[in-house]
Amino acid sequence: QILKERYEPGSDTGRVPLVHEGEEGGIVVSGRLEVTVDDERRVLNAGDAYYFESRRPHRFRCIGAKPCEVISACTPPTF
Repeated sequence: QILKERYEPGSDTGRVPLVHEGEEGGIVVSGRLEVTVDDERRVLNAGDAYYFESRRPHRFRCIGAKPCEVISACTPPTF
């Protein structure tokens, strides 16, 4: 499954972390994205990428004043 995601400034995937089977990865096309997996948090900029096993609790948040766009992929498809 491949997605083009857009997060407005300050938006996120919710207070409850996402957990599902599989693996996922993505690349930030524009903006800044905070990715939290378990207790590990990273801020990614345009051109940065991420990958993790989706069983690990995770969430995404757009930080900064501009929207964030991400191209992501996960297997197996979950959305």
